[in-house]
Amino acid sequence: MFTLEEIRCWEKETQCSVKTTTKYKDPRKDKQKDFRKGIKGVHYNKESKPARKDDYRRYRTRMKRLMRGEQYELLHGYQRTSGWITW
Repeated sequence: MFTLEEIRCWEKETQCSVKTTTKYKDPRKDKQKDFRKGIKGVHYNKESKPARKDDYRRYRTRMKRLMRGEQYELLHGYQRTSGWITW
């Protein structure tokens, strides 16, 4: 099916491609982190109040959808962090 030469060549190519891969920063995640910190929260490493309220609103919506869909095993409690960034 494949000759030994082709197999060796393919292995060399795959090894070279693995070495050259670099992990780039995701600008969307960086922007989200900057937004969630807010202007006042940068110094204290805390989230801004609108970001906390939005996160809690999304949590409540997600839990309501799970309740309506009767997926009780996926329900979990909300972890309050008082604004401290935990990522």
